[in-house]
Amino acid sequence: MVNLNPQTIAEIEECLRALLQPNNDIIKAATDKLNKLLKKSEYSLYLFHLLESSPYDEIKQLSAVLLRQKLVAHWTKFSVESRKYIKDSILKLVISQPSQLVRRSISEVIIIIARLEVATGTWGDLFPFLLQLSSSPDTIVRQIQIHILDSLISNVDVFLKYFPQLPTVLSQAVIDPQLSVRALAVKAIGSSIYAVQTDSKLKPFIDLIPTTLQVIKQCIENEMEDDVISAFEIFNDLVESPYSSIKAHIPLIVNFSIEIVKQPEIDNSIKTIALEFLETCIKYQPKILKNSNLLNPILEILFKILTFESDSSIDENDYEYNILQSASVAIKECGKSYSSKLIYYPILPTLKQFLESENVNYRNAVMVIIQQLSYGCIETMKDDLDNIIQFVLRGLKDQEKKVRQSACVTIGKLSQTLTPEIYKYTNQVFPLLFQQLSDPDDQFILRCCFALENFLLNLDSQELIPILPNVMDKMGLLIQRQNIQVKEFALSVLSAIAIAIEDKFEPYFNQVYQIAIELSKGANIQDAKYYLQVAQSFDLLAALINTIPKERFTPLIKDLFTFIHDTVELVAGGKSSEIVESAFNFYSNAFELFGEEVGELLPPIYLQVFKSATSDDGVISNSAGGSGISGIDNEGEEQDIQDDEGEDSNGFSVRTSFLDEKSAALRCLAIMAKSLPNSYFPHIETTVQIIEPSAAYFHEDIREAALLTLQSLITPINHKFPPATPWVKGDVQHQVSQQVRIILDFSFQIYNHIFEMETKKEVVARACGCIAQTIAQLGPGAVAPYLGDFGQSLLKIFNNSLYCQTYSSPDTNDEADVNNDDDDDDDNEKADGDEDDGGNDDDNFDEDEDTEFQLIDMACECIIELANVIGQEFKLYLDASLPFLFKLSRSSTIHHSIKAVVIGTIAECFKLIGSDYSAYLPRILKFTWKALKNQEESAKVQRVCCFLLGVTLQNSIKATQDQYLQTLQLISPIIMKQDQDPLVLDNAIGCICRMIAGNQSFVPVATALPVLISKLPIQKDHEEIDPVLNALLVLFNTQFDLIAPHTQTIVQSLAPYMNKSKYPLKQTTSDKIQQIIHSLIVKFPDQMKQILSNIPEFQNIKF
Repeated sequence: MVNLNPQTIAEIEECLRALLQPNNDIIKAATDKLNKLLKKSEYSLYLFHLLESSPYDEIKQLSAVLLRQKLVAHWTKFSVESRKYIKDSILKLVISQPSQLVRRSISEVIIIIARLEVATGTWGDLFPFLLQLSSSPDTIVRQIQIHILDSLISNVDVFLKYFPQLPTVLSQAVIDPQLSVRALAVKAIGSSIYAVQTDSKLKPFIDLIPTTLQVIKQCIENEMEDDVISAFEIFNDLVESPYSSIKAHIPLIVNFSIEIVKQPEIDNSIKTIALEFLETCIKYQPKILKNSNLLNPILEILFKILTFESDSSIDENDYEYNILQSASVAIKECGKSYSSKLIYYPILPTLKQFLESENVNYRNAVMVIIQQLSYGCIETMKDDLDNIIQFVLRGLKDQEKKVRQSACVTIGKLSQTLTPEIYKYTNQVFPLLFQQLSDPDDQFILRCCFALENFLLNLDSQELIPILPNVMDKMGLLIQRQNIQVKEFALSVLSAIAIAIEDKFEPYFNQVYQIAIELSKGANIQDAKYYLQVAQSFDLLAALINTIPKERFTPLIKDLFTFIHDTVELVAGGKSSEIVESAFNFYSNAFELFGEEVGELLPPIYLQVFKSATSDDGVISNSAGGSGISGIDNEGEEQDIQDDEGEDSNGFSVRTSFLDEKSAALRCLAIMAKSLPNSYFPHIETTVQIIEPSAAYFHEDIREAALLTLQSLITPINHKFPPATPWVKGDVQHQVSQQVRIILDFSFQIYNHIFEMETKKEVVARACGCIAQTIAQLGPGAVAPYLGDFGQSLLKIFNNSLYCQTYSSPDTNDEADVNNDDDDDDDNEKADGDEDDGGNDDDNFDEDEDTEFQLIDMACECIIELANVIGQEFKLYLDASLPFLFKLSRSSTIHHSIKAVVIGTIAECFKLIGSDYSAYLPRILKFTWKALKNQEESAKVQRVCCFLLGVTLQNSIKATQDQYLQTLQLISPIIMKQDQDPLVLDNAIGCICRMIAGNQSFVPVATALPVLISKLPIQKDHEEIDPVLNALLVLFNTQFDLIAPHTQTIVQSLAPYMNKSKYPLKQTTSDKIQQIIHSLIVKFPDQMKQILSNIPEFQNIKF
C-alpha cells in the first residue's frame, strides 16, 4: 500500500477520538473536519491503516464503520496494489481481532468490497476463505461467515458460479451446534430461495425448509423474537413465488404457523407474525390452502383467537390487540379470496352458535366476523341480509356494552358495503343506534357515531327528514362534549347528513356552517391533537357546498379557498395528511359546482394539489441502524449499494394517511381538469408527466386514481381542440383533433400495459371504466384505432384469462380455450341443457368473486358503450363476444351478480343495436327459461332474463307463436306473485310490452292486457317505461276497441310519470305520454276532460 503521512494518521485518529467524547461541540467539530478530509479517496486508506494497526478497539471499530460509508465511492480510485493489499489483509483481520464488535464491523467492510469485486471475478481468495470458516471452532467466526454469505446472495447466479458449495455450507450451518449460527443460516437459506430465479436450482435450498422450521421452533423456545420475525418475513416473500417447488412446501409452513398460534405459552408478538403469514397465504395462494384442506384449520384457529378471553382495556399498542387485529384481517382476506360457498355459508352455523353463547367474547366475535366478511362476500351477504341484520340487531340489544360497541362498528361497515339493500331495515336499525347515543362513555359514543355517519350517508332523504330534528339536536350535544374525538365524529355525522339530503339541509346551514368555521379556525393548528378536528371541519364545509343555492354560497367561496389553502400550507410535508386530504375534498366539490367561475383561484390550488400528487413524504425508509456514523456524509455512489443491501432487511414503510392524501390529490386533479377545462389547460403538460409513474406506483389505490386523472385530461384538450364536426352514432371514421389523438395514444398505451401486467382486478376494472367514459365522450371514431387491442383484452376478461385473473392461479384456462367456445354454444349441447356447459373451467371463477364482479361489470360497461356509439355496425364485434358472454351467463358456479351483469349486457346491446337476433334466440330461450323456472334463482338474474327475453323476441324475425306463448307462461307467475321484487316486476311488464310491440298477433292481448294494466305504473326501473308506452301506442293504433275500456286506468297509471323529480324522463319518453293523452282527447274529449280533471299531474293539459 502507498506510504502514509504519519501526521495525517495522527490527525484522523484525533478526530476519531473526539467522536467518542461526551461533548456535542467537540463531536460536531470532529465531524466537520472528517467530512472535509474524507472527500479525497486516499484518506480512506488512512482509515484502513487505523483499522489494521490501532491498539484501541474503539478506534478500529470507528475506522471500519467510516470505511464502509466511504469505500464504495473511493474503491475504484485506489491503485491496484492498494486494493490487493486491502483484500489480502482484511480477511486475516476479520478472524484475528479479539473484539467481537470490531470483527462484525470488519465483516461489513468485506461485504462492500465483495459486492464490487465478486461480479468481476477479481477476488479469488474470498470464497476459499469463506468455505474454510465452516470448520472454525469460533462461533463468532461462523456467524460472520453466514452473515457475509447472506449479504452477497442477492446476485445469486454470479454467486453460485464462484461458490457452488453454498448449499453445502448452509446445510451444515443450519445444524450448527450454536443456535445463533443456525438462526443466521435460516435467513441465508430464505435469501437463497428468494434470489434463485430458476426452478432447477432451487431444490438443494428447498430441501432445507423442514430443518429451518425446527430452527425457528428453537428460536421461539429461546425467546429469539427478532430471528423468528426475520424468518417469517422471508416466508411472506416466498408465498408470492411463481415456482412450483416452493409452492409445494407452503402447506408445511402453514401447518407450522397454525401450531405456533395454537400454543398458549408462545408470546403474542410471535403468534401475530405467524398469523400475518397465514393472511399472506390466504391472499396470494388461496388455492393451495383449499387444495391442501387447510382452510378449515385456519378458520378454527382464527375463531379461537377472536373468542379468547381478552382484557377489555387493551389499546392499540398492546400485543393482544395486534393478534386480534391480525386474526380479523385474515378473516377479511378469506372473504375476499374465496367464494361464499367455501367461506360464508359454512361459517353461518358457527355464527348462530356463537350468538347463543353465554360467553360475551363469542357473541362479540360474531360482530367482528360479519364486519370482516362484508369486505369480500358483498353480493352473497346482500342476498342473505335478513339473516345478517338479525345477528347485528341482537348485538345492538346485547346486555354487554362490548358487544353493542362491536355491533355499532358492524352497522358502520355494512353501510359501506351492503348499500342500498341495508336500508330496508332502517326502521329496525336506526332506533337502536339512536338509543346508544345517550351513553356517557365517550369511547362507546365514537363507535355509535361511526355507525350513524355511514348509515346516514346514503339513506334516502324521505326516510331521513322525519328523524332529522332529533339527530341534529343530538349532534349539537355531542359537539359540546370535551372529548375531541367525539367532536370529530359528530362533525362526520353532520357531513353525512348534509350529503344525504343536500338542499333539504338548508334550514340548518347557518348554524352548522358556523360550527365548522369555529372548529377549524379556532383550533390550534400547531397542536397535532386538533388535526382530525380541522380535517372533519373541512369535510363538513365540502358537504355544505351543495346544501344551499349556488348564489348563496358564492360570497363565501373565495375566503374559504384562501383559508383552507393557507391551512394546508402550514401542515404540508407529512404533518397532517388528513387535513390535506379533506382540503382536496373541499376543492373538488367547489370546483365541480362553480367550474370556470372560480378559475382565477386555480393556480395556487393546482400547485398545492400537484405537490401532494408527486410527493413521497409518506414513504419511510427502514434503514438498518448502526450502518454509519451520524453527521458523516455518505458518498452518492454508496447509496446504490445500500439500497441493494437493504432489500432483505431494510425496505420501507408507508403511512396509510399519506396514500389517502396522494390518491385524493390525483382525484382532485381529475375533477379540476373536467370542471375547469379552460383554466386547467396550461397545467396539462405537467400533469401528463406524472401519469406514467403514478400508474405504475406500488400501491393499487394510487394506480387507480392515476387512471382517473389520465382520463380527465381528454376534457380540456378536446375543449381546446374540438373536432371539425361533432361525432354521430355509427361514424367510426370520425376524426378527433391531432392533440386529442396524442393523448388517446398515450392513454391506450397505459391501458394496454394495465391489461397485460396489472395484478389487481380493481385497477383493471378502473381502466375499463375510463375507456367506457372515453367512448361515451368522444364517440366511435376516437376509439376505433384501439378497438382491436382492448377488444381482445375484454374477451380475455370474459374468458377469465386476463393476467390479473390468472397470475396467481396455476390451473386457469388459456386463450386456446376461448377459440373453442363456439362449439360449446352450438345447438349440439346436451339434450337436457341442465349440465354444466363449461366443465371445470367455471371453477376458475370460484375465488375472489367481488373483485371479479367489479372487473366484469366494467368490461360489460365498455361493451355497452361501444354498442351505444357504434350502433348496428357493432353487431360484428358483439357476435365475437357472445360465445364468451353466453358461457358466463349459463355458468352454475359464478356468483349470480356476475351472471346478472352479463345477461343484462347482452340485452342492453341487443336493444341498442336493434338487429335481427333470430340466430341466437334458441340458446337465449334455453337459459332464460331455465332461470325463470328455477324458484331458487336470484331476483337479479330473473330481472335481466325478463329484459333479455323481451328484447330478443322483439328483435327476432323468426320468433314463433309457440315461443311467445311459452315465455308468457313463465312471465305470468312472476307478474302475479305477491310482494314481487319491484325491479323484477318492472322488467316482466317490460318483457310483455316488448312482445306486444314486436308481434301483437302472437300475444293473447285480451287476456294479458287487464293483468298488465293492473300492475302499472312502473315503479323503479324507469327504462321499462318506454316499452310500456310503445305497447300502448301499438294497441291504441291497432286494437283500439280492445284497449278503450281501460282508458281511465291507463291515464291514471301515466300520471306519476309527470312528476319529474321522481321520474326524470327523457324528452322522447315525455313526448310519447303527451301523444297518448292527446290522441285520447281527440277520440274522447268529454270523457278525458272528466278523467284529467281529477288528476293533478294533468291539470295543465289544454283541450
